[in-house]
Amino acid sequence: MILLPVVLGCLAACAPQKPPPPGALLLNNPHFGPTNVEAVITSNPDCASRGPGYASTLDFVLPNNATRIIDVPPGYEVCWRRDRDPEQPVYGQWSNWDRAYVEPGQTVQANL
Repeated sequence: MILLPVVLGCLAACAPQKPPPPGALLLNNPHFGPTNVEAVITSNPDCASRGPGYASTLDFVLPNNATRIIDVPPGYEVCWRRDRDPEQPVYGQWSNWDRAYVEPGQTVQANL
């Protein structure tokens, strides 16, 4: 009878493991009119780098009082920046990067 729990334990250890679920960033815009946003999914400590660790870039406009959900795969982080002056945007002039580490299966909220 002791053998059955041991065998079941070994089988459970050998079963394929489910990958962890992605996390999510809920990015809110409570302060500005429609604002250009660049978000980067990366594991690189440099948000601007497109080298090792870079996964993808999202460019979008976030309206006032709107929220954008960004899925973040396990092992990655999300960086984002917005127009430096959302009221008078100038192409290519961005704010500094903000960054969030999102645990697998967790949701983080942030504001522009």
